[in-house]
Amino acid sequence: MSQTQNELRLPRASDLVHLDWMKDLGLTSFKGLKVLDIGCGSGYLCSYVLTQGAALSYGIDIEIPREGSAENADWHFVQANLDADEWMENLKGQTFDAIFAFDIIEHLKSPVIFLEQCRRLLNPKGQLLITTPNVQSLERLLKPETWSGATDPQHRILFNKYSLGFLCKKSGLEVRALKAPMRMLRWLPQAIQPSIGGQLLALAQPAPAL
Repeated sequence: MSQTQNELRLPRASDLVHLDWMKDLGLTSFKGLKVLDIGCGSGYLCSYVLTQGAALSYGIDIEIPREGSAENADWHFVQANLDADEWMENLKGQTFDAIFAFDIIEHLKSPVIFLEQCRRLLNPKGQLLITTPNVQSLERLLKPETWSGATDPQHRILFNKYSLGFLCKKSGLEVRALKAPMRMLRWLPQAIQPSIGGQLLALAQPAPAL
């Protein structure tokens, strides 16, 4: 019996956070969609979208999921190094309606190449969800030397709203939403919420051809 035919594994704390970010950006319906989770970790979200009606689910990561979570599952696991030029080849020509890239781009040698590759993997109306630490967060302003974005030794490049939006545009993507919400201020209308939360959340689509 496949994993999605049973109850889902218990989510990790990070999985719940990712679900929350998806909700923040209005990405809640997956019925009939082909979905790719880049940096899929345990594969929880890969299984989750199938329970929500996704037609196809792929997960990609540099390490094989622990505890056999990719074994006998209905979703497809691909092992790949995202800094390698050929990582897309492992997907065997698949394209997707939704791609997740939670806390990925800050680790890569060339975020712009990565985003260009994601654009090529998207269907014309597909959506790319990106999250990354926010250098204009309240946390960095209060703790510039010890905030979480600066202390992770694997971080290579950090972003603010402007630089992330600029990078998306250079990569052929059109940003539909870009914010850094603070949980304690979610009651405020979107138009006046300050973007000083710890994470940048972006939703982008392939830019229309000129």
